[in-house]
Amino acid sequence: MNTTLRKLWQDAKRESGISLIMAIFVGLVLSSVGYVTIHSVIMDSNVAGMHAKTVQAFWLAEAGMERAMRYLRFANPPPGGTAPFTHFDNVALGAGTFTVEIDPDDGNPSTFMKEYVITSTGTVGDVERSIRASVKTVTFGNYAYLTGNEGGTIWFNTNDLLEGPIHTNDKFSITGRPVFKGKVTSVATSFNKGSSYNPDFQDGYQLGVPPVIFPTLQNLIDNYFIENGSSTPALTIDARFNKDASIRFNSDGTLTYSVWKYRWNGSRRYIIHDQVVDINSLNGLLWVKGDVEIEGTFKGQLTVVATDNIYITDDIRYSDSSASGKPPEGSTNTLGLISKENIVVADTWANSSDVVINGALLALGDSFYVENYAYGYPRGTLTIWGSLSQKVRGPVGTFGYGWTTGFQKDYHYDSRLGETPPPYYPSTGQYEVFSWQEIDGE
Repeated sequence: MNTTLRKLWQDAKRESGISLIMAIFVGLVLSSVGYVTIHSVIMDSNVAGMHAKTVQAFWLAEAGMERAMRYLRFANPPPGGTAPFTHFDNVALGAGTFTVEIDPDDGNPSTFMKEYVITSTGTVGDVERSIRASVKTVTFGNYAYLTGNEGGTIWFNTNDLLEGPIHTNDKFSITGRPVFKGKVTSVATSFNKGSSYNPDFQDGYQLGVPPVIFPTLQNLIDNYFIENGSSTPALTIDARFNKDASIRFNSDGTLTYSVWKYRWNGSRRYIIHDQVVDINSLNGLLWVKGDVEIEGTFKGQLTVVATDNIYITDDIRYSDSSASGKPPEGSTNTLGLISKENIVVADTWANSSDVVINGALLALGDSFYVENYAYGYPRGTLTIWGSLSQKVRGPVGTFGYGWTTGFQKDYHYDSRLGETPPPYYPSTGQYEVFSWQEIDGE
């Protein structure tokens, strides 16, 4: 083989060797890339699966929390004692389970205002997530305005102003431009709209919500005895059997009450005349059997419960309220007026022009209304600083065709009543969440 051919042969062998080495190198690189790709796909799949489990476990914990809240709402009476208990134990749902523990507050046995800590854990495979909420009972003091029934077609209209949370178990009738400063809720799925319907919902509204259950007088008695025991009876004013009673609040923290019967000539024969009592000595509750007339300047913390009607005969103001009736920040005065029947703004000379009422009002049997509301001339404004709840909505005035009678409404919510309601003020059966957090496993 000549020199030229030998050189070509050597060059060909050298190039073949290099090509083989390159082929092996490329194969190794491609194999590595394939391995990394497959590993990455597997890792991504594992991460996605873990993320799905984490999300599912969280929503299982939420489902357990919702079921625990529903259990508390319908528990009658609320769970007793102070020992934690497991209410749901590994309940299967979807791709996993949930477990719920409820821990009653240590102070529950001595108060009607119950609190609980709920811990709910959702589990999917080897993934757990837990959430914890602290809840407490909601009283009727949490509402600025609440009705069980709207009493037919009674309208909210232009010039009506309401503050705070507002609710009905019925349907609201609205015409013109009333102003609702708080959130409006209703069991109904729509409003009854007048021809000039144009309300101002400043905090929105929600329809189709659950109803609020009204309490009984026995609930109030139970609330009192939970804190005081049966050996500490409340002061009772007996106005039954053709008797009448009155209570006048005094700015010094006392009240004056009287009980009488009417003689044949219309004069009064007093059974109890101007009896003065220190409000602080009443353990927070005054019980009236029968009707009672109430007025005056109030100082203290008290709930007045009447088995019949409460008649408001003049302004009821807190001792530290402004001229318009607004309680100042930091006020400690709280008054509850609860009637088994009606709470009535009486047709008296004092109530013929503007009325101011401080307090939480609750009519269990019927309504809050103005006596003879459809007669006479306009009486000005009915101003409430507090809370108003009634089984059936009662009228306070009429309007239309240039002629009005009774009062325009100016209702303001006293937000203190949500945190510090009047003594023994009844709960609605609802619970408020006042803290919520996700927690690590314990």
